[in-house]
Amino acid sequence: MTLDCSQRNKSRIEEPYRFFFPTGMIIGVIGVLLWPLFHAGWLPYYPNFAHTRLMVDGFAGLFVFGFLMTAGPRLLGVPAFSRPVVTTIFSLCCAACLAHLVNRLALGDFLFSLTTGVVIVNAISAFRVRSDVPPPGFPLAALGLLCACVGSLLLGLSTIIWPNSTAFELGKILLYQGFTLLPIVGVGAFFFPKILGGRNTHAFPEMRLPNQAWKRRFTHSLFVALGFFASVIVELSGQTTLAYILRLGALGIYCVAEIPFTEFRKEQSMHGRQLLFTLSTIAVGFIGAAIFPSYKTAWLHAYFVVGLTGIIFLVSLRVVFGHASRPQLIRKSVRPSAWIIGVLALAAATRIFADFRPSLQISHYLYAAAAWIICSLVWIVYVAPHTRASKPGPGTSC
Repeated sequence: MTLDCSQRNKSRIEEPYRFFFPTGMIIGVIGVLLWPLFHAGWLPYYPNFAHTRLMVDGFAGLFVFGFLMTAGPRLLGVPAFSRPVVTTIFSLCCAACLAHLVNRLALGDFLFSLTTGVVIVNAISAFRVRSDVPPPGFPLAALGLLCACVGSLLLGLSTIIWPNSTAFELGKILLYQGFTLLPIVGVGAFFFPKILGGRNTHAFPEMRLPNQAWKRRFTHSLFVALGFFASVIVELSGQTTLAYILRLGALGIYCVAEIPFTEFRKEQSMHGRQLLFTLSTIAVGFIGAAIFPSYKTAWLHAYFVVGLTGIIFLVSLRVVFGHASRPQLIRKSVRPSAWIIGVLALAAATRIFADFRPSLQISHYLYAAAAWIICSLVWIVYVAPHTRASKPGPGTSC
């Protein structure tokens, strides 16, 4: 059945991923393009900070917001976010990215802090009128939003008002890692079993007040949050090696305990193999940062380039093709997604190697950027078109 224009617009608002996901991928391409543009002499500023902000605030941020704002109301049993709320969050996030693009970093940080603040306030309002409790790992996603709000605020303040190096470093950790890692493990405990093909221990029957089993798994979420913030304190004290060992231990123990890896059926889920590989690259990045603290930034690209991007690719395939009622496309995407994750792994290895060989640094930065952009363009060409709602029938106009 086709939808008229008002129904299509309503679908976009009730399922914000439909325009958050494609916009996030486009901003990601722009963020990576900053490096080739700079080395070609076409960018008037060094893009180090602008690049990272665009990748976290724009690329990762719009995928996180799109997923949570689409799935959240359904899981809570509440109406979808209203049009003014969705458009406000989207506009603020895009404005923050535009500020970063023109190297107005403090303005972009304040705008992104405001963006996540608006998301948090509306999430709290929805939670108060819920008819169901969210999965017990989702509070970690909410904590990730809080990390983004506080982290961006600290970055903005330390840039123009409060020049404090500790506040600046804390802001970077909260935004770059807290905002991305906590939603991955929190939402992943509920969503990853769909990819792995195992039972979902975070799926509970509808209930407004949590039962004992829910509270027990929620307690596990609290422990991983405490472990993460303990590692942040240790890192700020200058003990990078211990910090990343502790961070990996907290996140790894939670994933092993909450995600049914032992039930993974290799013959039934090729995407499951890819998910396991992307998760393993997070461990590789953290182990590398622990062993080579002087090259921490380089090693963390194993997480950002493969772990974070790969998980976004795999989850978005399920979300986009699932909402489009095209399960056959999920099956057909197995081989292309394997190639994409392989290319991302090559890009990460190239980026890491570049910092160990300064004479090859620029060329390897460009190789890594080109590989990431190619993978993103494949997503834009083959996945993005399915984010559109059904076309209106003959005789209708928009």
